[in-house]
Amino acid sequence: MPRPPKRAHVDEEDQAQADQPEEQCASKDIGAFTNQAFKNVVAATRAANAFPQGTARSLYLSYPGYARVMDEMSQRVVGLIGNVFQAKEIKGDIKKRQLEEQFEMVQECNDMLFERITTNLDIKSGLRRNPQQVLEAQVDVMSNSTHAEPPVASPQTQETSKAGSWNRTTGTPQRSMVSARLFTAKNIVRPQTQFKEPVDNSSQSPFVPRLKEKPNSLKPLALLPEYDDAGNVQSYLHPYEFELLKFQAPPQQMQKQKPVLPALMADTELMVVDTVEKLQQALEELRHAPQIAIDVEHHSYRTFMGITCLVQMSTRSKDYIFDTLTLRDDMHILNLVLTDPKKLKILHGADLDIEWLQRDLSLYIVNMFDTHRAAKALNLARLSLAFLLKHYLDLDVDKSLQLADWRMRPLPQQLVDYARQDTHFLIYVYERMTNDLLQQQAEPGLLGSVYQMSTEVCKKRYSKPHIGPESHMDLVRKTKRSFDNRQLHALRGIFEWRDATARSEDESYGYVLPNHMMLQIAESLPREMQGILACCNPIPPLVRQQLHTLHQIVLKARDQPLVKPILEARSSTQASLPPSTKDFSSKLYCPHDFSHQEEVRDDLPTLLNRSSTSGKLELPREEDVPKEDLAIVAPAMALFDKPGKPTQEEELRWAHLRKESQTLRLPYKRYLAILPLMEQLKADQIARERSELLKRRLCPAAPAPEQNIKLEAHTIKQEVDDMYSVPLKEHLKRKHQTSNKTDTDHQPTTGKRPRKDENSQPRVEPEPTVKMKPATTVQPVPDHSDDEVVEVPIERQSAEQTKPSPAQSKRQQKNKQFQRGFKAKNRGNHPQSSSQQIPQIPKPKAEGNFDYKNVDFRQFKGGAQRARGTEIKHQMRGKSRPNNRNNKQFNKLFTFSNVRKEGKK
Repeated sequence: MPRPPKRAHVDEEDQAQADQPEEQCASKDIGAFTNQAFKNVVAATRAANAFPQGTARSLYLSYPGYARVMDEMSQRVVGLIGNVFQAKEIKGDIKKRQLEEQFEMVQECNDMLFERITTNLDIKSGLRRNPQQVLEAQVDVMSNSTHAEPPVASPQTQETSKAGSWNRTTGTPQRSMVSARLFTAKNIVRPQTQFKEPVDNSSQSPFVPRLKEKPNSLKPLALLPEYDDAGNVQSYLHPYEFELLKFQAPPQQMQKQKPVLPALMADTELMVVDTVEKLQQALEELRHAPQIAIDVEHHSYRTFMGITCLVQMSTRSKDYIFDTLTLRDDMHILNLVLTDPKKLKILHGADLDIEWLQRDLSLYIVNMFDTHRAAKALNLARLSLAFLLKHYLDLDVDKSLQLADWRMRPLPQQLVDYARQDTHFLIYVYERMTNDLLQQQAEPGLLGSVYQMSTEVCKKRYSKPHIGPESHMDLVRKTKRSFDNRQLHALRGIFEWRDATARSEDESYGYVLPNHMMLQIAESLPREMQGILACCNPIPPLVRQQLHTLHQIVLKARDQPLVKPILEARSSTQASLPPSTKDFSSKLYCPHDFSHQEEVRDDLPTLLNRSSTSGKLELPREEDVPKEDLAIVAPAMALFDKPGKPTQEEELRWAHLRKESQTLRLPYKRYLAILPLMEQLKADQIARERSELLKRRLCPAAPAPEQNIKLEAHTIKQEVDDMYSVPLKEHLKRKHQTSNKTDTDHQPTTGKRPRKDENSQPRVEPEPTVKMKPATTVQPVPDHSDDEVVEVPIERQSAEQTKPSPAQSKRQQKNKQFQRGFKAKNRGNHPQSSSQQIPQIPKPKAEGNFDYKNVDFRQFKGGAQRARGTEIKHQMRGKSRPNNRNNKQFNKLFTFSNVRKEGKK
């Protein structure tokens, strides 16, 4: 068989390779192994293709002998594959799986084996001798240089940086200001894969403290759970809660300190602790230090809950950097120092540092001084550590490496220097701030309150991230978008998928699917998979791997019945302008106050300089203060300038105002003083109203030449005003009384026969001395409208003419009187002339023609309105007329009885 020749050939090759150098032998061994592996794969493929296929295979399997042999060979092949899985530490038993699952397991195994082979070949060939390739990306906002080495932070070499090109001075060299630097590496092994205890990202189980022992305890270690309403464990109590409740700051910490300026970092010893032996050595050294400055470097992008990568500690004489990725399970021994209430621990902004230390390293702190709380108590302009270093040390530090990836091992020197500067000067800052707090006379207990607030920070407990059914709505509220029910359904499904994927893969939300990409997918609802990829730029790796799952979520959301959202009615101003939460009317609002923003520079040049030794502000020298330019010529006119000396009139006026302001006037005196003014205003108002009424007259009054006519006109006007100022009922009553009086003095104007008692005695009249003139009758009134006033001149007879002659018989007088009354009655019942009134005009004193000059036409004011009373008469005198006597009596009130009576006479 061919095996002996092959063996002889291999022996010859081995003998030949022994004589060659080691590198050539290794290269030949790899090449020979690769060639032989390909030959074996080709031979196995040919042998597998030689088996019957399709219907022929079914025919061959119908023979029991063939089927038994094939079954035995299949079981043998599956067993060999299972041995390979076991040798390569691939989990899963392939013998217990179905045929399709076995095929998938083989594919996954091949992928993993090929990846390992590729990695080993690269390492063997020297392509991966330095697996960690450092990448640095930086942005320069000051100059055109794209590669600038950051200077070492020291007071001697740092310059006062400028914020923009407008602030540059001539002759000063331009300094490159790096605003952001991304410091990372290409090939970083995920540290969580090397942890002895795997990370538990599940949301069902709460965070459990991993503390095994409790040094410096006043109460024994006990992990006491807290339960929710359903009876499930919600969280665990703080192991050192009792010690923190009983903590009181030592007396030496409440006294004035003696600040000692630390040495430069280049002159200070640095100890990088990455082994257990170095950790024990560092612990012994820290036990003798009264103050310890602590800081933490954290990474949260490629892990779900985050990883504590570095812990920096500094004493007065030495700096320590602890590699917590390597010493994750051994760092808890530092509790012997950190929980000692006699040793002071100094941190800056320790809210998150406390949680990270207890989550990853099981470290707890008792007796802490937080410089962030102290800066807030001192009301400093800013609260950042960079500002404190500038304020107390006049030191500019480079904080642009906050985006660095602290998982890199070994750490570059730049990251080491950056980590040291956070704790190297912190003890000096603490001493200066303690003295400043003690010098606050307005609040004597300010230092004690800072320790109390720092102790409350130490009581914080870590809790896992948790999402609820409405957690995705927070993103919708922040973006202020209007989503319908389909988009909200898709957003909720993608949000839950992202949370489950991030927990299972131990990746952050931003790595799995950033928020803006998730909102874009939920808003667009793409129909195809390529549309989902189009919403992501760049495409996250896990989105590409689980694209089918995301596509099913989107399709399920598209199948939901559409319900359009009800938008709130907003005006155009509200729609265009974002809502503002600032109270612009408050006196505390200042648009130039940027103390709450961390990005604002506080080292811009001003007129006040800060002393490099004491750190206090110094007033500028007189020669440095720019003098104002004085005006050469006085201005011709000034708006705001006042004369230096007031005039005599102004002084008198001011004295009068002062005297008036000091005089006390009683309310009753003020009332009496205002009465004449009110009466004058009332009289003016009445005169104004009368003038308006005079303008509205239909017949303007002509001025009378004699005084008596004016008086008579005034009297008549007063009577008319009085008549119209009373109600209609009272007016009718007065008219009725007046007509009754006239009836007793004169003859009635109607056609009724006079009573006997009135005419029983004959009148004795003197004989006329003047020739009788024919009696003048009332002129006929033409037809006019009811609202029109017509002036009708009436000429009355003298008393002698109106008296009947004794020659006339009594019967003739009665007949003549009856005829006149009948004619007057017919004239009064005429429908067109019923509303007209004949005003009463005084009789002329002399005989002859009627004199119009002696007539006061103002008597006719409103005559047409008074005549409207006849309308009531027509309404009441209908066809039925139940009471004719009453109607006649009522009609008498609205007829001109005096005129008709005189006309009859």
